This record gives sequence, C-alpha cells and structure tokens, in this order.
Amino acid sequence: MNPSCWPFVVALMFAAIPPCAEAQRFATGPAYTAPAGKSPTAELLRDVGIEQNLNAQLPLDAVFRDEAGRDVRLGDYFSDKPVVLALVYYRCPMLCTQVLNGFLKSSQAVPLEIGRDYEVVTVSIDPRETPAMAAEKKKHHARAYRRDGAERGWHFLTGDQQSIDRLAGTVGFRYHYDPASDQFAHASGIVIATPDGRLARYLYGIEYSPHDLRLGLVDSSAGRIGSAADQVLLLCYHYDPLTGRYGLAIAGVLRAAGAFTMFALGSFLFVMYRNERRHPKLIRMSGAMTPTIADDLPLATRDQP
Repeated sequence: MNPSCWPFVVALMFAAIPPCAEAQRFATGPAYTAPAGKSPTAELLRDVGIEQNLNAQLPLDAVFRDEAGRDVRLGDYFSDKPVVLALVYYRCPMLCTQVLNGFLKSSQAVPLEIGRDYEVVTVSIDPRETPAMAAEKKKHHARAYRRDGAERGWHFLTGDQQSIDRLAGTVGFRYHYDPASDQFAHASGIVIATPDGRLARYLYGIEYSPHDLRLGLVDSSAGRIGSAADQVLLLCYHYDPLTGRYGLAIAGVLRAAGAFTMFALGSFLFVMYRNERRHPKLIRMSGAMTPTIADDLPLATRDQP
C-alpha cells in the first residue's frame, strides 16, 4: 500500500469506532439487575405449556362460530372419525402459522385424507377474532392441501372466552396474553381425539412426523380407519406420552413375529393335511410298489434259507 494512504485509513478506522460502540450499548444496555426467575419473560412463560389429559372428554356442548358465522357445537364435528384439534390464533405472527403449516405438510404425506378419514378442527384462543379471519385461514390452507376433502373436513372456529377456556382447560393448553405486545404466549402442538371426543394422542412441536400422525389417527380411530398393515404396525410401535411420538416396542415386535410364525406353521400343516386327504391312495400305492432286495433275487434262490 502506498504510504501516503495511511492517514486516510487511520481516519476511517477512528470514524467507525463511535457507531460500533453506540450499537453495542444499545444491544447490551445497562446491567440487568432483576432477580432470578423475576424477569418479564419468565413471568410471561411461567404458566405456558401443554399438559396431557389423556382420555379426558372434550366439552362437545361448547358453542363456537364457524367460518360463516353460524353457531356450532364442538360435537358437530365428532361422529365416526378421529379428529385433529389445533388451538391457535389467526393473528399470530409466527408460531401458529408454523403449527398449521407443519400439520399441513405432514397431512400431505400420509394416505389418510382430511374429510374422508378424519376431521380437523382449528380453534382460535383469541375471543376478539372474527369468522372472517377464520374464513381467510381456511381458504388459504384448504387450497394449500391440494385435495378436495379440506373444504368439508377442515374447520376453523372462533368463540367467546368461556367456550375457549372450557376447551383449553380440558386439553391442558395453557397460554398467557401479553397486553404490551398484544400477543399470546403459548406452546405448540396438536391433539388427536377419538370419534366420541376423548383425548387420545398429543404431538408436540411445529413439525409432525407423518409416521406418528398416521399411527395416531389409526390408533385413535379404534380400528375404523387404516389398513391391515397399519394394525400390524401398531403391534410393533407404542405411543410415548413423554415425547408425544411412537417408538419401536420390542415386546410388540416379538408378539408380531410369534404370530407370523404360528400363522406360517399353521398354513404349512393345513396344506400338507389337505394334500394327504386329497391323494391318500396314491401315497399308499407308491409305498406298496417300492422295490426291495428280494425282488432282485433269482426265482430259484428266493425260498432257500
């Protein structure tokens, strides 16, 4: 570098120092003196989470409003199919959208179809939200699902605080409203309920394994949906409430292997027995015609001692 350029380089370095220092002071601020566990974030998130209430009966008589603004009962969506339940709010800037998108992606990867094999009910936890917001959400996700069943099988509801509290309390969905940001702090996950409205499976996070979703739906349907292969898989996998996932069960694998072995052995014995009953004379005749050593001896020597 030309020595005559050094003064300009030094001047640029010193000119850059104040903005960097100012940005650091803005990022760090003064020393944080709040006692442990007393920060605003800790207070906000203290009661937020999802507590599993397996086998709890949902309040099917709770009244909500559908996308068209009509009064509906939660039980209107429970009949002969399992139901996926998602508690979100439609103005949520990030997490709720990720929950719905995660479920959408997983539902597209399983052969079971919304509307044909199971229902989906999305309920807003914000009593200020309107059916128009719900209709907009449904329009977007039904189009993204790319199957016809979402129009009739995926429902977006709103309701008053009393109905929301009843539903959230039964599900174990604990959330907190922050007036300063006008947002809700809440956990992420979906719930699968049985056709008669009992909580059966919880899937946590914002991404849901298609394997877990499929087994959860088949498991919750009490044998009403799914193939024979799905029923066999349920012998080998069991639901872990701590993780909200299905894991390989060694005992189930051994039972399935034993059942398969007994079936194979029984099939083999049945086929052999049926063949013996069908051709008994042929078997006895072939035994009678078996040549012996005496048959090969000359006639003159057969009777000699």
